[in-house]
Amino acid sequence: MATVAVDFDGVIHAYSRGWADGTIYDEPVPGAIAGLRTLMRSYSVYIHTSRSPLPVSEWLSEYGISALPETEGQIHEFWNYRGHVLVTQRKLPAIIYIDDRGLRFETWEQTLADLPVLAPGHSLVQEQGGHRDYSARPPRT
Repeated sequence: MATVAVDFDGVIHAYSRGWADGTIYDEPVPGAIAGLRTLMRSYSVYIHTSRSPLPVSEWLSEYGISALPETEGQIHEFWNYRGHVLVTQRKLPAIIYIDDRGLRFETWEQTLADLPVLAPGHSLVQEQGGHRDYSARPPRT
């Protein structure tokens, strides 16, 4: 059975204020709940997040999504169950990863070229004569 991985913040949870105080404070992204239900009819679906799985599972349940939090005592190597989403802090195997901050990898050349465009204000440290140039980094305090 094919598995789809979906990021939580910014893809399901609107996350309009960023991490803020760590609470799950926002409504779903428009279309997120319907989108999850559609995915769940055809695929095994798991939610990956940096948050604790239990509050994410509870939040999803409030919107009618049957969600199971991964716990230390019940670690899954794969998620192959349809009808319930797993919420985990780990990256499990999947055929696709849906994430608002992803960068599609094709080659390293393409990835390094796309990174500054997709992450404005962040630059790569360049090698110069075998030494790293740290001039783009702020001074240490």
